[in-house]
Amino acid sequence: MNESEIIRQLREQNELLRLENEMLKARIRELEARLAKYENAHTPPSLRRGRNLKKDKTNKGKPGQKVGHKGVTRPLAIPDSQVEVTADRCPDCGAKLNLPFRFESKVIEEIPEPQPVIVTEYKIAHYICPCCRKEVVARDANCPHEGKFGNNVIAQATLMRYEDRLPHRKIQDTLKRIHGLALSPATIFDLTRRAGEAVRPEYDAILERIRGAPILYVDETGIHVQGEKHWIWTFTTPSETFFVIRKSRGTNVLIEVLTRRFKGIIVCDGWKPYARFTKNLQRCWAHLLRESKDLSEKFGEAVPLHEALKGLYESLTKSLECEPPPEVRMNIWQSAREVLQHWIDREYLEVKVRKFIGKISNGFDYWFTFILNPGVETTNNRAERALRPHVVLRKILGTLRNRKGTAIHELIMTVLATWGQRGLDCLQMLTIRLAS
Repeated sequence: MNESEIIRQLREQNELLRLENEMLKARIRELEARLAKYENAHTPPSLRRGRNLKKDKTNKGKPGQKVGHKGVTRPLAIPDSQVEVTADRCPDCGAKLNLPFRFESKVIEEIPEPQPVIVTEYKIAHYICPCCRKEVVARDANCPHEGKFGNNVIAQATLMRYEDRLPHRKIQDTLKRIHGLALSPATIFDLTRRAGEAVRPEYDAILERIRGAPILYVDETGIHVQGEKHWIWTFTTPSETFFVIRKSRGTNVLIEVLTRRFKGIIVCDGWKPYARFTKNLQRCWAHLLRESKDLSEKFGEAVPLHEALKGLYESLTKSLECEPPPEVRMNIWQSAREVLQHWIDREYLEVKVRKFIGKISNGFDYWFTFILNPGVETTNNRAERALRPHVVLRKILGTLRNRKGTAIHELIMTVLATWGQRGLDCLQMLTIRLAS
């Protein structure tokens, strides 16, 4: 084999290796993209792959109560009645027993046996007003405006659906088992519709208060309606929460809900529509630190960046604990901006780290709003907590069926969340609304 033939074969082999290398690089990019869906800065720890495969060797703790932990014992209930448990004869030999030498007290809490449905016939009187000659119909608060099922049935079915997160057929089985009440899934759905109509005035009142809130925590997450991707938005304050479900995740939803007259501060993540809607923003530091930590675990040059951001956040929160006056807050704000700008201006080699720096720089004016505005929280955790019940319900239901079911979901979940924030009894509040 001459030299030219050897060169030709080597060139062919080199070309094959080059093609193979390109294919492998493309495959790596594909696998990295698929992996990023499950393991990224925004993936909760509970969903990260391999979380239970390796035991954390640095965790030397043991399960259970720690030394010095104060235990909590359920207080004894006050008895409603007393029952004396006595015996006449010995169970072993049959001898007649004398008077007991002592009594042992044992307090037992029990629920009543399943109660049958109470059926009431209302004889509703109709009158003719002697003055205006209009027909007057007598009203009883326990007699619902619509249908043949009482307010307690409507309230219990609604809470089973949206508080206990039971599917319609499970609600059907539960009502049948406890009360012997036979309802179809379609009837249960209609009961929730009636509950939604009863709380609509409160829903509208919550919306008006949200629009006037000085500080508002906003977030959104995906939900399916008839199999199509929609978004459930939450607008929450410490005392109330408002939900809407829309097909859009854009600025138009913010305009629809809050209107252009909204003047408050929005605490949110880095989703672009928020900055298009208002400049009064506080970006979430939990998202920022989570993403910087994720990068520090992959790239060495991101380690000092993460430590600097973490240190800056801790020093700021500590310096604000004593509620400093406005002039001190302004000095803290200026110093914080200088520190952050220093880390933005540094040179970074990794593409993903430079992209992360770009995110920080683009939202530069929104990281320190909490310094100048007391009461503004540094994270959007409040809104994320408000969405958790919907995430659980989404896993159970899979998809909302139609626009009517979507509207019911918005109404009921809004008032239940708000009542819960205020420490109110949801069953009592819903029954009152149904009776009004």
